[in-house]
Amino acid sequence: MSNLIPSSQQGRSLAAPESFSRSEAKGLARRQNAEVANGLVTAARVQAAGFVAATGMHLTSMLSRESEFQANGDPRAAERLNYIADSFAEYAAWEVRRFQR
Repeated sequence: MSNLIPSSQQGRSLAAPESFSRSEAKGLARRQNAEVANGLVTAARVQAAGFVAATGMHLTSMLSRESEFQANGDPRAAERLNYIADSFAEYAAWEVRRFQR
């Protein structure tokens, strides 16, 4: 991953305006680091939510197809099996919604 803001560990220091005092430059660096860290955490949460959503969609479609196959034309069995698949879909959606907190 490329760094948007180079760190002093890479041999470059963040350039603060010359009018900044030493303590102001340190404060600026701390705030920039906090923003970078917040961005990384947010990106990780978005990626995790996407993975959970993709997995939930895949498994929900798999369960729906399997319930249709297992019902074998029996409408009563189809109702029961679809209920199970729908319950899983609701659970998967709930897990995706948890990432919005």
